Amino acid sequence: MTLGNPYKFAVLIDPIDDWNIDNTFCNGLLLVCVNGVIFPHEIHTATLRYEIGLLKQNLLSLNTNKRLYTLPAQQAFIEIYNITFPENADIDNDYRFDISPTLLSDNSCFIFGVCDGTNTRILASKLDYEIESGRHKLQDIMVCETFLSVDGLNKIISGLENFPPFAE
Repeated sequence: MTLGNPYKFAVLIDPIDDWNIDNTFCNGLLLVCVNGVIFPHEIHTATLRYEIGLLKQNLLSLNTNKRLYTLPAQQAFIEIYNITFPENADIDNDYRFDISPTLLSDNSCFIFGVCDGTNTRILASKLDYEIESGRHKLQDIMVCETFLSVDGLNKIISGLENFPPFAE
């Protein structure tokens, strides 16, 4: 099932029967498209019951920050990454803008969202992890971005809420 427009922002969900002994975890595919680019770039098994709930919660919890919303894409992504994962270990992680399902972040794909009060800006990138620094490389990264109206985002969230077997 595709929720949204893959050339703008979409969530692709597909439970795979062969990957499930029963309906406990509902294993399948979870892909997120931002401006026509698919994240993650390779197939990984998603525990859909968990991932869909987390994604829905993250999309519902997006924050407004007009300054971050107006920055150039790469600069906005880097600032949000540093807010989310500060270099200083004494500063707590701040996940206000992080909408990455665990499947994506575990594979170094990060999707951030920020609102301006009316619209939502989605920024995504696949990063390289640097073992020496214990952080992802943020130089010369390619950032995909798109903009959604509140109605467009709400349609995707509604689809996540109603997607079987996740509907309660």
